Amino acid sequence: MTPRILEKDKKTGVAYVFTEDGVELPVINVAHPAFALELGESDIAELLQRFLHEEEKRMKIPAFLRRQFFKMGALQSVILRGLADASGTFLSGMNTYVFKLGPDNLGRAYASDLDRKIAASLSGVAVRLRLQDMAWLLADGLADTLRARPEAALHLLNIGGGPAIDSVNALIVLQQREPRLLAGRKVFVHVLDLHHEAPRFGARALAALRGAGAPLEGLDVSLDHVMYNWRATETLRDLLVRLDRVGGVTAVSSEGGLFEYGSDEEILSNLSVLSCGLAEGTVFAGSVTRADSPGRHLHASIGIPLQPRMLEDFKSLAAQGGWAVTEARVRPFSYNVLMKLGKAAVPKQ
Repeated sequence: MTPRILEKDKKTGVAYVFTEDGVELPVINVAHPAFALELGESDIAELLQRFLHEEEKRMKIPAFLRRQFFKMGALQSVILRGLADASGTFLSGMNTYVFKLGPDNLGRAYASDLDRKIAASLSGVAVRLRLQDMAWLLADGLADTLRARPEAALHLLNIGGGPAIDSVNALIVLQQREPRLLAGRKVFVHVLDLHHEAPRFGARALAALRGAGAPLEGLDVSLDHVMYNWRATETLRDLLVRLDRVGGVTAVSSEGGLFEYGSDEEILSNLSVLSCGLAEGTVFAGSVTRADSPGRHLHASIGIPLQPRMLEDFKSLAAQGGWAVTEARVRPFSYNVLMKLGKAAVPKQ
């Protein structure tokens, strides 16, 4: 990896690391003002109305012209190029990560004004809210168990996690709220992903966050990549057997992953394997693409094979796998949920 593009406008208190392509990017920290989002319902409603209005106008343009405009935009936008590369398949972990940086954190050396406009749109705000929700939900779900088991190792399983920035940010939130929960505890982030690039970036990001003066300074945290295709759960089953042997507290997350792209059969297969291999009360934070408007508009416009669902349908699917949705945060394009294994509870909306 040869550094080629340096960030010249670094923010105080933000860590920076290089991608495999040598681009220096900030490490997202939802507890830092540069990344934290504080939006009220009226702010989100305004963005939503603007999105629907723009979508209504866009759909009046003939399809061949829309495709041409997209191709022209991709020539000057790293975000649109990522969407173009993902057409008909998954949006890669690193392309999604850049989208989550927000308009003020996109470097002038690699991003354009069009990128900043896209990052400031509802779609950009939605992926940032999704990450923030995942970090908070996972931290909330883990706190009581960590208090009860102060010496147990913590294993964070991240399915389709890319750089696992949601798991890492859950640790930041825990450390900010109650440092004693992680002090002296071994923490392992296991990224189950099809590709190497994003997990390698995640490992470098984690190392930077453990540096002097950084949010996770002094903590014993490591990140390993497990090559994983959620269509074949044998690898997950083997990992759970190994974790059972060593013991500890385990939690799971999948932000923009399994519940957004996976079929019902694939989701149920993974949930069932997890329910057989994990302890009752284990928490799972995940995001689910909404099947109602504006989720349908997003699904129709980006050309990525998401699997939209109604929340009640997902709750039923989760229950078949042994999991109960205990909290659901309704966002513009997704339901960001916290589940517990073997625990029946009334979801909070």
